[in-house]
Parts: sequence; structure tokens; C-alpha cells
Amino acid sequence: MPSSVLTLNEKQRKFAWGYLFSGGHGAEAARFAGYSDASEACKVRAHGLLQRDDINAALRDLSTKYLFSLAPKAIIRLGELLDDRKHHKHFDAIRLTMGVTYFPEKQQVEHHHTGSVQVNHTDAALEALAYLKSMDVPREKLIQQFGHSGLERYERMLEERNAKRGMKVIEHDGN
Repeated sequence: MPSSVLTLNEKQRKFAWGYLFSGGHGAEAARFAGYSDASEACKVRAHGLLQRDDINAALRDLSTKYLFSLAPKAIIRLGELLDDRKHHKHFDAIRLTMGVTYFPEKQQVEHHHTGSVQVNHTDAALEALAYLKSMDVPREKLIQQFGHSGLERYERMLEERNAKRGMKVIEHDGN
């Protein structure tokens, strides 16, 4: 028996076994263990036992042992499926066998990348201003777009940029 089961008294051990093999029916497991069921007390007893860490540890140990004991049966049934080429699960059996032995399925990993683009808003504003001026947009509309002080600032910067590039700025008085 697993060590966590050994820490339980006889009734608790029987409850753990009964719970596992009754399919998780607590009251049935409590009756199997010998607890009194007067006024359906086994329901209450089972609930209390299932709240205990030592009972849960024992159930975990017993479940693990039982699951491992089923492996030979599972291997036999898997072999039967592999032998029956017409069975609708034949391919699944092949895939499972290959996946857990020597040829695991390839797994696709998705990568999602995020980033940001640093936009130089000043350069964008200067380009927009240059374009709007080339289209002879009235000054009132430029002021609406850039603001009065912003327009003057961008116009100075545009003049400086164009001077560096050796370009002549065409002034428009809006009339």
C-alpha cells in the first residue's frame, strides 16, 4: 500500500478504496467502510472525509497505482486495434502508438510578435504642410489644421528644411 494510505485508520482506508472503486460515490464508500448511516449520515461523513488532505493524498496515491495497473490492459487493447485494419479507430491507434514511442507528431508553435513604429510627427506635419501649400490651400484652412502658433512654427521649420535641401519656399499670402 502507498505510504499515505498507511497513515489512515482502517475505516478511512476502506473509505478511500470504496470511493475509488464506487466511481466517486461518497455515501456508498462510507457505508462500505462501516460508518453508520442513520439519518443518511454517510453523506455527511463522506463530505467531511473528502475535505481532509490525508484522505485526498491517499486517493491520489490509490488512483495513480490503479491507473498504472491498467496499462497492460490498455496495451493489449491497443494491439487489438492495431491488428484490426477495418476498425474505425485503427488510424488513431497507429498515431497514438507512433506518437508515444519513436515518432512523436510535429507540433506547430505559433509566434505572435508585437512592436511599434516610431512616427516622427514633426516630419509628418512638415510633409503635410508642404503638400497643402503646393495645393494652394488658403491660410485660414492651414490655421484650422495646424493652429495659429503651430502653423508659424511649422512654416519656419519647413523653411529651414528646404534651405538645407537647397529649395526655394514659395510664400502664399492667401489673397
